[in-house]
Amino acid sequence: MKKMIVNCATCDMRKVSEETLQAYEQIVVNAATVLVTSRAKELVNRYNVTLNAASVQEIPEGENVRVNQQNGAYQLTGDGAPQAGEMAILMVNGSLTIGDDALAAAQAYWSIQVNGSVLLPRSMAGKLSNLSVNGSTDTYPDGAILLRRNAVVDRTFALRIKENALYWASRRLVFTDADLDVGKLAEKGVQFASRLAIVAESLAEAVTPLLTEDTDILIVPDGTKFANGYAVLDKRFLKKHGAKLYINGDLIVKPEAAEVIPKIEYLYVNGQVKIPQDLVDAFEEIDATYDELAIQKPYGKVIEDMVRAAVDTKLLEKYPDGVQVTDCAMVRIAKDVSPELILERLTIADCAKVFCTEEQEAAVSAVSKDVAMIGSMGDMGEDMMDLVTGSLHLNPNLKVINASDYVM
Repeated sequence: MKKMIVNCATCDMRKVSEETLQAYEQIVVNAATVLVTSRAKELVNRYNVTLNAASVQEIPEGENVRVNQQNGAYQLTGDGAPQAGEMAILMVNGSLTIGDDALAAAQAYWSIQVNGSVLLPRSMAGKLSNLSVNGSTDTYPDGAILLRRNAVVDRTFALRIKENALYWASRRLVFTDADLDVGKLAEKGVQFASRLAIVAESLAEAVTPLLTEDTDILIVPDGTKFANGYAVLDKRFLKKHGAKLYINGDLIVKPEAAEVIPKIEYLYVNGQVKIPQDLVDAFEEIDATYDELAIQKPYGKVIEDMVRAAVDTKLLEKYPDGVQVTDCAMVRIAKDVSPELILERLTIADCAKVFCTEEQEAAVSAVSKDVAMIGSMGDMGEDMMDLVTGSLHLNPNLKVINASDYVM
């Protein structure tokens, strides 16, 4: 049985032929966006074709449509409009930023499809009926100079400022540099806007007048450093970050951190703290703010970052301290594993799909976190599992295509 699986961001099926569809007994397309015409749509419906897509775009038949595909970050400016009389589609797999001079350019597209995030001026909100977003949409003040989502305003930044400009960051602004000349910023007449401003205590009085009224302010002790992304609390923590830290992400506490924890003077974690049970009491003694304290038990075995993972009774009985399965695409629980053993020794986190029997399902749900789907294999069978994952790409009867964009 010849099968074909296509994994891509955009699949262009406008010119698909009947010969191509006849060549396979089963075709599965996993894509964010699929392009079809009425002819292609009718043709696909005649064959065993499965489309798993966030959006299926039907393009007018006979039109010469130009598809502008962009992967990653893309900025649409006033100069980015299609040519006069041209029918064009803009497809962005990533992030799209629309400049405040680009309203006419954006409206000139027949369709704008974004699989990711969109950032546009507040004045454009609701004016782009041709815009479809599979993700998040955010707006910024018209005329603002756009900074990084998490922007650090330090002494170097102050050397490049423009007079009377409004600077905007989508997430947060950081004012913790002791060498920052706030007076110079005020003289230049600049303003800053964001959801949150992190400000060192000694700078707070001078910085506050430079922030728009809708910007929340968090005052932190002088000397606090800002870390964007997760951090690891180990023996080298103080040397790398110092004793005062704001972490924009999770904090992973290592068992070796016992002697370091008491030396921390200030800690703000904009995320989860993952910590061993025996260090919880010491950690709660320090000046720390966090979203959640996730107590990690020492697992006997950790299975991670695999396309397919299998768990059976022999594996669980071998590790009395338990088995953790994390960041795996597909997990299969053997039929011989009892629900009692699952509850006692198995933990599953951040996995896409877990296959188990109906009798095991309740126990698997109880030990799982951030798992997209839990259930029995049912009629899917081994063959279909391999089709979904593409793991049998060496099978001569299975053609697997992994691409950013694919034309069928």
